[in-house]
Amino acid sequence: MNHHKLAELCDQYPQQLRGHLEIQGLCFAVAAAPEIPPPEQWMAWTLIAPEDIDQALADKLAEPLMDCFKQQLMQMRDENTAGIMPAECEYFPAMTMESPLSQWLCGCLLGHRQLEPVWQKSWQRMQQQVPEKAPDAAKELSHILRLLSTFANIELAIEQADERGNPDLRQQLPGIAMTLPRALASYVRLSGTLAGYLPNQFETFQSGD
Repeated sequence: MNHHKLAELCDQYPQQLRGHLEIQGLCFAVAAAPEIPPPEQWMAWTLIAPEDIDQALADKLAEPLMDCFKQQLMQMRDENTAGIMPAECEYFPAMTMESPLSQWLCGCLLGHRQLEPVWQKSWQRMQQQVPEKAPDAAKELSHILRLLSTFANIELAIEQADERGNPDLRQQLPGIAMTLPRALASYVRLSGTLAGYLPNQFETFQSGD
């Protein structure tokens, strides 16, 4: 993915914009939502303080943000979930919250938190229409989010694992990290399943050409 323009803007306006990898992760969560919000809603989530944004910066941001979003949609349509994360987003033992993988996942989780009402609404619809499938969907989503949270903040995850009596998490992380692409694919697939229970879900966003 070519996100040089977005990265340049993030470097140019560090007090106003989240990091470019965090924004890319956020765009993934938005594109993968059961019901996609309008651009003016989700674009505001890329800002550290939306109320302080000026029109000039908003205008500069619109195109690179839409490009990022559309690329995520295209990859999901092509089922290219292996390429969803930027190449630099890899696990390594000395990772911190400033590392690319952590940044991307923090953005993804931020997007998911903003979209929780949408996920909840679609799950409730599933519960009403096929109640026997809803518990498994909830369990799968919870597992995926726990996995993403682990690598978004590894030190916190290790600390919590120690408290729960699992002191071996640090040694297990390299193997667990290998399941991240599969988890993201499951996230997209689960969203598609849940979207099927929402009315008019295909009319929520027109990407245009």
